[in-house]
Amino acid sequence: MFGSRVKYAFLALAIFALIGYSGCILSPDEETPEPEPKPTYKPLTEKENIIYNLMQCYKEHNIDRYEELLHPDFVWYNQDDTSNDRTQDIYLTERMFLAAESKHPDPALWLDLLELKIYPGQWYQIYKVEEADCDDCWETTRTYEITARINGGAVTYIGYDDVRFILEGVDKDDGQKIYQIRRADDMKKP
Repeated sequence: MFGSRVKYAFLALAIFALIGYSGCILSPDEETPEPEPKPTYKPLTEKENIIYNLMQCYKEHNIDRYEELLHPDFVWYNQDDTSNDRTQDIYLTERMFLAAESKHPDPALWLDLLELKIYPGQWYQIYKVEEADCDDCWETTRTYEITARINGGAVTYIGYDDVRFILEGVDKDDGQKIYQIRRADDMKKP
């Protein structure tokens, strides 16, 4: 009698273990995936971090972080010989970010996709920017790809050209030096 109780107890324990184990494996409820981490931003104390942060701004559609990248005297030069000052550039970029978030006032301009990739390059020190002396200015020319798909793919813009960035070191009130984009020239690939 004692032996049969042990057998039943062992059998019951085995059944409960099997049910519990199979419940974990065969459960229709799957674990929810971890949310994708938000983009991180690097300190603007290193020149290459500007490029990294610029791409992160486009991923996150973050206009506040984008503004931090631009020097007060920033100018964007277009391929068609027109230019945008800092205020104009921020306004246009913000509109693009709103379109990527489906928040642009004109739904016909909402973007299904906005991607920016900037390829690696070298930095070179320069000593003048637009005829003004500059002790801590740096230049790099990079190939970039930008894709903007509008209205369910009805229109897709793809840019694959070069951009020359000029950074200037700026001393902040806290004594820290950061770099900001002073000028950007959009150029056709040779």
